[in-house]
Amino acid sequence: MTTFDEWLRRHIDNADVGRLNEIVIPVSAEDSLGLIDLLRAWWEHLSKFEADLSASSDEHLIWGAHDYIAALILRDLAAKGIARVDVGLRSQIESAVSGIDRRFIDLTVDDKDGCTERVDGRVDPSRGWWWKRIPRCGPIHEEMRLYYGHSAHD
Repeated sequence: MTTFDEWLRRHIDNADVGRLNEIVIPVSAEDSLGLIDLLRAWWEHLSKFEADLSASSDEHLIWGAHDYIAALILRDLAAKGIARVDVGLRSQIESAVSGIDRRFIDLTVDDKDGCTERVDGRVDPSRGWWWKRIPRCGPIHEEMRLYYGHSAHD
């Protein structure tokens, strides 16, 4: 499997990496991350979700629904950073990020029941498309359907 650094070198030259990481997005009241660091975090979260797809739900190292929400928030923050990239470089970074997003799409299915928003506790129709997807299988999928699906609230 390709690493984030391999992906980065294939899509963005070193000079642009430095410029992109100068685009800093607040992630909390105390901390901020550069755009490249946010994309790395998105990539690494997807790698963990992919590894957990075939894991048993009773394994102690698997991530849960709230970890999934954290990843979606990282993707939101990356989108904010991408929106701040200058026009000359934006299409290149959007094209590169679309590859990571395709990986996410392959790991997920449409969230027809709105489980994701129920886990997060906030409804926002202006959210990115990634908020309308859930893992296609695995422990996170099971947790979301069991505790946050329509059958849990009917």
